Amino acid sequence: MKESNVPMNKETLTAKLVDLVEGRETPESWKNWWNEHELEVETLLNPGEFLKLKPCKHGFKWVPVFTSQKGAAAILEKNGVKCNSSHFYQEQYLEELDAFCKEQKRQQREKQKEFKDRHPAWFKQYPKFSKALSKILEPSDEILPAATEAEIDRQEELLKFVLPAKVQEFFLLSAGIHVSTGLTIMLSGMFYVTIHEEQYCVLGEFWKEGDGDQLLLRHGEETIWYYAHEQDKVKPLCNDMTELLEKKLARYLHEN
Repeated sequence: MKESNVPMNKETLTAKLVDLVEGRETPESWKNWWNEHELEVETLLNPGEFLKLKPCKHGFKWVPVFTSQKGAAAILEKNGVKCNSSHFYQEQYLEELDAFCKEQKRQQREKQKEFKDRHPAWFKQYPKFSKALSKILEPSDEILPAATEAEIDRQEELLKFVLPAKVQEFFLLSAGIHVSTGLTIMLSGMFYVTIHEEQYCVLGEFWKEGDGDQLLLRHGEETIWYYAHEQDKVKPLCNDMTELLEKKLARYLHEN
């Protein structure tokens, strides 16, 4: 008789949990069994037990069966059922995690090397910032190609705002960057904002003190301002874009 035709009761559930705890299930067999019997299992267990046994949704193959194994072991122990807990699922999960971490590091090294190889002008113009950035780049981080003067002109016309000369210099190297540690500067993402009855142009985000804190510009100034939204305060941050990159952001990336 196929397992799927066996009526679900306490005895058949206990037998299945013993198989799970002793390592006789695979991620696929456990997932398929659960999908077929979830509603029946829910009637046989209390809510806490059910949630501990339920396979979690996870990107790793072995995590769901490993966490379910721990839930099954607790249920069996509570009911006085003795069995030998297998370490197989944990070992497979640790191997999978190790492979994932190695692949992430490989991708990060490639990303960093690509940045160095493709952007020599960055290291010439912003050496401290570029060195710090190259060390922390993640595979998901984004470095856009240089903007053209025409693209910068169009954005200025759209904003009705003349960008400071040193900000333009930056965009002529890159139309924008997004770094997962809390830094985003995008030519196409700039917009106006009014804070305490004063108008600013938002250059980007810099999570110096909290998520969502912003870098700001004012008409006719090279000064970079900073909006700390939790304090609801605008503060002068540095004299110009070069100082922002070479001092503030280089230090921030090094520390984060």
